[in-house]
Amino acid sequence: MASLPSDNDYRALFEAIAAGDEAAFETLFRQGRAIVYTRAFKWTKSAFASEEITQDVFIGIWTARAHLCEVKDPRAYFFTILYNKISRYLKNEANKARILKLSMWNAKESSNETEETIYANEGQKFINKAIGQLSPQKKLIYELNRREGKSYREIAKALNLSPHTVKSHLMTAMKLIRNYLKDNALSVLWFIVALLP
Repeated sequence: MASLPSDNDYRALFEAIAAGDEAAFETLFRQGRAIVYTRAFKWTKSAFASEEITQDVFIGIWTARAHLCEVKDPRAYFFTILYNKISRYLKNEANKARILKLSMWNAKESSNETEETIYANEGQKFINKAIGQLSPQKKLIYELNRREGKSYREIAKALNLSPHTVKSHLMTAMKLIRNYLKDNALSVLWFIVALLP
């Protein structure tokens, strides 16, 4: 089985890729391709979908390369992109049971506490209810950042806003989502208990 790069290796590769180093990108692809494909296949049960997801993950990293040096936790960023691609596929396939299991897997894999808090809760349907409470602009900024992996600067440029405004809207959105989850903690607790073996 392919081994993943260490945290330091991820950071070094991301910095090199951010500088446009194609060899570093090829190294990341070579080291990570098998694990991305394997994880994608585990959830999609489709060789075609797994190949598409694998390509999308690495295309996403390469197209966002200018901002990779801003990523604080490259390993969590990598797995968040992978999670988002798999989740989007499963959602499109209306495969709710697998989305719920994937949410639990993501909570264990990612060290990003905010993502863990959100994705480890009552599946995508429950999270969408929380996101649905946001204003249209906050919702759009959240979607672009958390689901598409875009940086503050990319979002600011696309929406003609300052990066500070984007960051402020995202922080407010995350606070509202966390409060929604906290207010509905009893429902979440029953959901988690129901998943236990």
